[in-house]
Amino acid sequence: MPTDRLEGREQDATLKGSVKMHILKPSPGASVDLSHQPTIPMSNYRFGSWQVAISRHPRTAQDLTDQYDAASRKWQKVARRYGLDAAYRRPLLASGMGAILEQAGPAARVLDCGIGNGALAVALQRSFPKTPAFCGIDLSPEMLVRADAELRQAGVTPELKRADVLSIPYADASFDVVMAAHVLEHLAEPQRALKEMVRVLKPGGMLFVCLVRRSGFGALIQMRWRTWAVTEQQGLAWLKACHLEHPEFQTIRLGSCAGHASTAFWARRQGEAAHAPEPGTATALEGVLS
Repeated sequence: MPTDRLEGREQDATLKGSVKMHILKPSPGASVDLSHQPTIPMSNYRFGSWQVAISRHPRTAQDLTDQYDAASRKWQKVARRYGLDAAYRRPLLASGMGAILEQAGPAARVLDCGIGNGALAVALQRSFPKTPAFCGIDLSPEMLVRADAELRQAGVTPELKRADVLSIPYADASFDVVMAAHVLEHLAEPQRALKEMVRVLKPGGMLFVCLVRRSGFGALIQMRWRTWAVTEQQGLAWLKACHLEHPEFQTIRLGSCAGHASTAFWARRQGEAAHAPEPGTATALEGVLS
């Protein structure tokens, strides 16, 4: 799930078996000064010549970690309630990601930033079963444990690390696909995380992100988690600002009356491109899900 930067020293540890952790300990006596921190816009109103803008400070990294550790116990029920598997699979298929993974072959690598309980990762595995190497990062130790269990149940042996999306512990150009579901909204400066994700993306590789969109349900998420609610125009602008090519989007319809509460965005890093899917392929594959 969402990640943010932790200041201080780094320490390696192991979490329940194969889950690798990079734990960042705050320096002794460190304090948090919010007065100069960027904020997340919440609402913007205009009354004649008056304009009122409301923003909130984002949750701290430790606060988010604690919140998602606590939520991890029921997160699988949340995923089932909103039908995240089918909801994610549609834009994954429509994005043409399968062509990139097919071209990469057995050496294909995927990174999920803020993996949470693994809902997006499992949806990708079910959409493209031959994906051979899967990595994930998150700040929540409990979510990493859940993701490990869910991915292994889906037939994947993942490499999971406790790490920050603003400081991804992998070398440049390491992955064919880098993705994140509902992570960037938690950051006051989402483009910082996007640039870091692009750094570890191979030329011609795909960046795929899901973001809460402006809607009634999105407003509830904003109030609960202090997130952005992103318009399609904003999302595309963020991708273009990172010099990504061919940005596209598709709204995501969630279950349980949430409606079109999220948007999936995808784009390619400049470089040699994989072969594009044949016209109509994504539509035909989506028919299998319906």
